[in-house]
Amino acid sequence: MMTPSPSRLFGIMTTQSEGFPPFLSRDFYRKLCLIGSRAGMTVFVFTPQGIRWSEGTVRGYSFDAAARRWVSQDYAMPDVVYDRCFFVNRNQHEAYREVMRTLRTLPSPLLLGYGLKGKWEVQQMLEQDGRFGSHLPRTEVMRSVQSAAEWLKARSEVLLKPQAGSQGCGVVLVRRAAGRRAQARKHAAAVEITANAGAAFTVIGRDARNGRVARSFADTASLLRWLRRFTAQRSYLLQQYLPLHGRSGEAYDVRSLVQKDGTGQWQVTGMAVRKGQIGSLTSNLHGGGTVEPVKAYLTAQFGNARSDQILSEMKKLSKQIPEALEQSHGRLAELGIDFGVDTSGHIWLLEVNSKPGRAIFSYLHDKKARFNALANPIRYARYLMRHHRNRESGGETKLSVKSAPLPGESPDPDSPNADPT
Repeated sequence: MMTPSPSRLFGIMTTQSEGFPPFLSRDFYRKLCLIGSRAGMTVFVFTPQGIRWSEGTVRGYSFDAAARRWVSQDYAMPDVVYDRCFFVNRNQHEAYREVMRTLRTLPSPLLLGYGLKGKWEVQQMLEQDGRFGSHLPRTEVMRSVQSAAEWLKARSEVLLKPQAGSQGCGVVLVRRAAGRRAQARKHAAAVEITANAGAAFTVIGRDARNGRVARSFADTASLLRWLRRFTAQRSYLLQQYLPLHGRSGEAYDVRSLVQKDGTGQWQVTGMAVRKGQIGSLTSNLHGGGTVEPVKAYLTAQFGNARSDQILSEMKKLSKQIPEALEQSHGRLAELGIDFGVDTSGHIWLLEVNSKPGRAIFSYLHDKKARFNALANPIRYARYLMRHHRNRESGGETKLSVKSAPLPGESPDPDSPNADPT
């Protein structure tokens, strides 16, 4: 039996997996269900396989707070869909794209935001805006492994990044040796990979399964043979290698989570440093990285005054980047923006992700940022629903100056009632 359609249905679409309920990140979705309930919404999670197009229904899963368990039932098509789908192969991605194309043709549901495409498309959109040129590393599409060879003829090193990769998987640094003895200094860290005498190239990084890579090659031909196997079936970018490391030699970046609030405006929810292990090419948490408070870490690197300048510039860019992307791409709801800071203090834009994680705030025990990171998609969905209804009725959409608390939400995120864990 289908649940009667309430005034506000918020559907979270995610990737199907084994078990019950049939998806990962259950704790994250449980919290969204509880926060949405306080806002007068019915929040449920569904997978593309659960959509019944002919009936206009969805098999969804909601968390029953009273019984403290997940329950499944059929729902009407939601008013708003929050896309949290992640796929690991091309077939899954093609099936997902077909679902998204169909959803876009329907009058309902509204999509909370449209997912960004690959890294190259994001790079091109930002290059069209003159404000970001000095913050974008030189980047090219790798048409073939010969492109990497040509790059290495002109420069001593190149970073290879998968277009659709995440969490540092599949990222490698290829370095041409200076002389017969090849040393791949991992972000100038104390740990080195010293190649055999006579090696011409070294490669360090992580493979597609997040395993460590450390190789050396005697000549260009052997390097290119390995690169063909390593990059097979995936689109790659060639990117300028940047010295993004701290005083102790550890790789690090700054993650900025920006989200639309209950008035449809972009806000910086929080920022944190992700610090890699010494000897690691990347700083991703899945690769063994840790999280540090951004102000304290940057102050240790650059001093108080300079760190304030860097933070101010990052916050400014964090507001400008989503606005610029929306001009070309269409509606977005949230972004994870990764910044690098080189040893001179210059800010580089490394990556923009339209389906960001929130783990950094849990590591820092930042209750305010943690709660807002969860609540903002609900707040923005409520804004979209209200705006859409007013537009359909021909009325004006009146926006409040401030984002009001959700019904039942304590404005104080430190309150025990503010974080439903």
